Amino acid sequence: MSSPAPPPRAGLCATCRRAEIVASKRSSFLRCRRSDSDPAYPRYPALPVLVCAGYEPGARDAFDRSTRSS
Repeated sequence: MSSPAPPPRAGLCATCRRAEIVASKRSSFLRCRRSDSDPAYPRYPALPVLVCAGYEPGARDAFDRSTRSS
């Protein structure tokens, strides 16, 4: 199976360490793991996210992390 395609124009989520790519056979979604502990954050935010108080810069792009973990 090929690597999941990144969601178009993810904004801040593309480089947030709390972002996770959830892939299915037909598409991929960006999930905010901060929503696990704080209900103020949507599990699947509307993209692009341009402003986020919970943004935490990550070491790599979320899409790079998803392709390396597969």
